[in-house]
Amino acid sequence: MNTGVWNGHTKAGELSASEALYGFAGWLTSQETPITAGATYDCSVWAEKVDQFCKANELLEPREGWHKKLKHPA
Repeated sequence: MNTGVWNGHTKAGELSASEALYGFAGWLTSQETPITAGATYDCSVWAEKVDQFCKANELLEPREGWHKKLKHPA
């Protein structure tokens, strides 16, 4: 039962973190304008796209210190 109570980073019964990541990646592939990323590019458009996606899916803002828990694959 969806009570509307916040659970983790999404509303209860809504997207899980992995579902949001796969959904975001899929949404990016539908963009008409290519989005390039890398150390030598201005990647501010990525932050704008993340913000758009998070707001559209009612995802919570990142928590304080979230970057300390993040792991990047080798």
